[in-house]
Amino acid sequence: MRASWIGKAARHWRHGRIVGRRFAERRTAIGAALRAAGPDSVLLAGNSHAEFLGTPDFGGRPCINLAVGGSTAADCARHLAALRVPVRCAASVLIIGTNDIQRWRHPERARSVERFEAQARCILRILEGWSARVLVAAVPPIGAWATGRDPAAIAAFSGRLAALCAERGHGFIDPFAALRDGPGGLAGPGLYRDGVHLADYTALAAEIVRLAVTDPALSAPRTVRAVAPASAPPLRVLHAAWGLRP
Repeated sequence: MRASWIGKAARHWRHGRIVGRRFAERRTAIGAALRAAGPDSVLLAGNSHAEFLGTPDFGGRPCINLAVGGSTAADCARHLAALRVPVRCAASVLIIGTNDIQRWRHPERARSVERFEAQARCILRILEGWSARVLVAAVPPIGAWATGRDPAAIAAFSGRLAALCAERGHGFIDPFAALRDGPGGLAGPGLYRDGVHLADYTALAAEIVRLAVTDPALSAPRTVRAVAPASAPPLRVLHAAWGLRP
């Protein structure tokens, strides 16, 4: 039992160092982008799925990417709490949950799901203060070969996010619907070889933009520019930091 506790504590420590380092790397650029934020801006928050979207154009609304690869809900809440947004923006989009369903975190336990919900609630409180509209994505599916995460937990964690959105009046979206292979949390074709990240974040960005701009709160007509693909280097950096694990 003691060895198991020590091993888990070591994993938490290692994870905290990696994610903390990534936040430190991004913080200066994030701060500069936030200082230029305007009332039409759209904020992207969450984990690597959000970070790798880059800064797509939301129907003429500029995007500011606050996401940090590797983040759990607790990490995201802590990072957002350290930032300041000088103006109330048009919307926020949150993608979170993939790192909370790592098997060593025991996502099958009720306590883990409740902890995730509490941290997600903290994130939403922050985003509510920063933006007029909040959109939350369902937890993405994973590949059957991504054995370090529990696909069975995806429905439960997504369900908590959906319930929070219903409770707080936010939009719940599933930009990953085309990737899902049934309701079990597994993905069909379209993933990177790690079984967690996507092979094409340009397509995901386009789908998120489509869902966002058709939301009633963001449906004012604007000129949509082509969505730029997310940069590949951060994915390689994150993989290297995890020893080729996401």
